[in-house]
Amino acid sequence: MLIEQKVLAPRGEEVAPPKNALLQALPAHELACLMPLLERVPLAPRRVLQHAGLPIEHLFFIEDGLVSVLARVDGRSAAEALLIGRDGAVGATAMLGGETSDLTYFVQIGGSALRLGIEDLNRAAFEVPSLCEVLQGYLHVCLMQSSQSAACNLRHAFLPRLARWLLDAHDRSGLDRLPITQDLLARSLGVHRPTVSCAVKDLETAGVCAKDRGVVRIVDRLSLERLACHCYRILRAQADKWERSKVKQKMLLAISSLVAAIETELLAS
Repeated sequence: MLIEQKVLAPRGEEVAPPKNALLQALPAHELACLMPLLERVPLAPRRVLQHAGLPIEHLFFIEDGLVSVLARVDGRSAAEALLIGRDGAVGATAMLGGETSDLTYFVQIGGSALRLGIEDLNRAAFEVPSLCEVLQGYLHVCLMQSSQSAACNLRHAFLPRLARWLLDAHDRSGLDRLPITQDLLARSLGVHRPTVSCAVKDLETAGVCAKDRGVVRIVDRLSLERLACHCYRILRAQADKWERSKVKQKMLLAISSLVAAIETELLAS
């Protein structure tokens, strides 16, 4: 795994409240237990965060930026299976008992993450039981979304696929200006660069996107949604369902903790 040269917030120092959706889904008392074990680290763009075949040593809860999950298709090339942004984490398969990574995690857009050592995670599992549930739910969503993406790549024309990818990247990063080159887009979508160039030019002509050097800017999101294939709406519905389930679970845990506190107080009095 790539070792970061700089730590923005070392472990044990006070870390700002998390921007990662998985951490935000934890009950407040469990998050408080976990925060001292987290360190904020930078994610350098166009670098490998986790190599396939190497041990998983850390979980990275993405806060800013975008990570591409790559599956090897032959000895020289790989295809994108999934995008991870502030909605997810790199290394979550460790919760299922995986000691090494079968996939490569490549930083498409630089940013930052909160890093948690696997050994710290194992030691804290008793105090933060909700984290396991949250990560398992997230992995289920990843499985559904990667399956949908695979079907999309097989059946749909390139322009609707590109629109879906741009919308997905926008959702997960929150960026209107996506600092990504056409070479990287071609690699992510499994096509040649001229195919991307023609499609981006069509989007520019339609006033949906604008292209600067090394940047694709989303100008008209509603029109981009109309151009995207139906897979985007399926993926969005899956993500929204997952968000609702996290909110419901957090509310139930909060109510359970409140009831337990009241019962303890009544027994003591």
